[in-house]
Amino acid sequence: MMLRGGDRCMRTETDCRQPGRRYLEKQKKRRKRRKVLLLCFLSMAVIAGIFLIAAEEKEKQEQTAELHQEVYASELAGYLQAAYLTPEETRKLVIPKVRDVLTVADLQQICSVLGVEGCYEEAVMQLQNHFSTTDSTSVKKNETILSRAQWCMYYELLLDTLQVKDTVTEVEVQYLGKVPGEQRIIADNGNYDCDLQSCRMEYGKHYVAYVQGKVLLGIKQEVGQTDAEAGKTPEKTASGNSAGTKVGLITIPETVRVLLTQDHGQKPERAGVYVLGSTTWKASASGVEAVVAAQTAADCGTWMAQNGVDEAVVEATDGGTLSLTDAGGAVQGTYAGKLHIYRKADGNTYWIVNELGMEDYLCGVVPGEMPASFAPEALKAQAVCARTYAALQVLGTAYEMYHADVDDTTDCQVYLPENANAAATEAVYATAGQILTWQGMIASIYYFSTSCGYTTGLEVWQQEALPYLGVHSLVQNEGMGSSADIFLRDGQVTAYDSESRFFRWRAVLQIAGNEQKLRHALQSAVSHKDGKIVLTDGAGVQTENLTSFGTLTDLDIDARSESGCVTDLRLTFENGIAHVYNENAIRNILWSICTTLTDKNGNSAHNFHMLPSAFFSVDTEEHGIYVLYGGGLGHGIGMSQYGADGMAKSGKGYVEILGTFFPGTELYTGAGK
Repeated sequence: MMLRGGDRCMRTETDCRQPGRRYLEKQKKRRKRRKVLLLCFLSMAVIAGIFLIAAEEKEKQEQTAELHQEVYASELAGYLQAAYLTPEETRKLVIPKVRDVLTVADLQQICSVLGVEGCYEEAVMQLQNHFSTTDSTSVKKNETILSRAQWCMYYELLLDTLQVKDTVTEVEVQYLGKVPGEQRIIADNGNYDCDLQSCRMEYGKHYVAYVQGKVLLGIKQEVGQTDAEAGKTPEKTASGNSAGTKVGLITIPETVRVLLTQDHGQKPERAGVYVLGSTTWKASASGVEAVVAAQTAADCGTWMAQNGVDEAVVEATDGGTLSLTDAGGAVQGTYAGKLHIYRKADGNTYWIVNELGMEDYLCGVVPGEMPASFAPEALKAQAVCARTYAALQVLGTAYEMYHADVDDTTDCQVYLPENANAAATEAVYATAGQILTWQGMIASIYYFSTSCGYTTGLEVWQQEALPYLGVHSLVQNEGMGSSADIFLRDGQVTAYDSESRFFRWRAVLQIAGNEQKLRHALQSAVSHKDGKIVLTDGAGVQTENLTSFGTLTDLDIDARSESGCVTDLRLTFENGIAHVYNENAIRNILWSICTTLTDKNGNSAHNFHMLPSAFFSVDTEEHGIYVLYGGGLGHGIGMSQYGADGMAKSGKGYVEILGTFFPGTELYTGAGK
């Protein structure tokens, strides 16, 4: 009995647990269904989000496309200047009464402010008669948004009514940027005063614009870049700046604004600004002014901070110069012209821009780029090149954030006014106002120290070729022939550059002990994602990370330019391959493993931060050591400075020298010359 009772109890217990198991299974199924439904909901939400983002992006693109199709209230300041309203009056009297995007109703408000109410009725009639897409009912309700064509029709009617049409002309302009710190724009036919808040022009594009004297009032229409009447789109330099403007209309810039870096390095920001004047000088900013006696230094940074100003202009009287000093009074540089001092948002650091005349600027550039011992005709060639380069840079916007046109380093042109000398100054003023042009545009000019016997073209920078920047021989005996390797090892080659100690050079590269430096240099170059470096792993898949590549096992040259410059350097690793295509990148990367550099005389070379050039031949030695036999110093594009000197000493004038390095260009000497 006890057994049966116990057995019964056991059976009952088991039976009682069954419903609990079924319940758990049902709960599990419910949870699965909920998960599926949640995943479906999330997927639908993601898809909806993608569509929403795409729709917003499309709307933004449409708005951008319509940028020049509609007219905005902010543009009125320029247009109404013809009606003798100042920009300030326009913003106070007109803009508060009109909508952001102009409508027909806004025309009535503008007519009312100008006192020509009758013009409005005629404008509405013309809108109805001339634009079939304009709905008559909508016009009467004043709701129609004006297109640029409609606005310009009204504007010309307004000019007639105000009897100022004869003073307003239509011109075609190419927009090339803003003048830093000023209410002016740069165009291909000069600079125009313009309300920059309302300037809705795009860099490099051509426009038909309303102009009153040297004031740009507004845009009538954009000229299509494919239209034959639109003119040529400016070519681009390696830095991305416009390569020129129409010479028939150009005025060579009178002034240049130079960003001053510390010790001619890459650091424009400085902790303090101490100025010393050779004559009486003053600092002025936002209504405050300080006058300082000659030969007296002052802390301009502290003065700016005390007066709460972020920009100050410093200038000396009677043609004096200004010197920057350290806190102890030691002179760090002396400059002509004005010094513009800018205080950064942090309030503790500053940068300085030296504004001076073009020729004064060149008197500091030519001695910074070419020694006074060079022949006078070579110095003249250098002066023309430097002026051409500077004129082009003034049109660009590379240094706009600093309110400058150029800096004082090799990134632009070395500006060393402290090195000024009589020979350089004479060359500058003997060629005053002269620049090189190409097909009616300022030419893109480059120069460098020493060739290997040949110059090269823009292909070594992976840039589109320019006809006047190519392969030019400076060799006076036998040329390169079929082998660049043999040519670069030939110590008997005679060329116009032969006097340079780096006409030929030798470098030893060692992998052992330098592999980490190589990886860092290579990976850093890859991070720019500009196509200069291509990495392929062991499986042949392109990558951006060489972590798994292992040890460098070989380096070799896969391609050269016609002049012998390396344009494809192959670095072979245990588990990958790197191809380097840009001459500058090649020089930087190989320099990371360079242990010895000697010139053609066997003398050790110092103060280098990259290989002298990308013109070299490679020899492999044991234990991961490579020997490079190279020629030249610099990128090899444009004019060789030592080559120019050699040509000058052989009796060639600067015009002939420039014609050799930039064939097909013309020497522009100013209007009517």
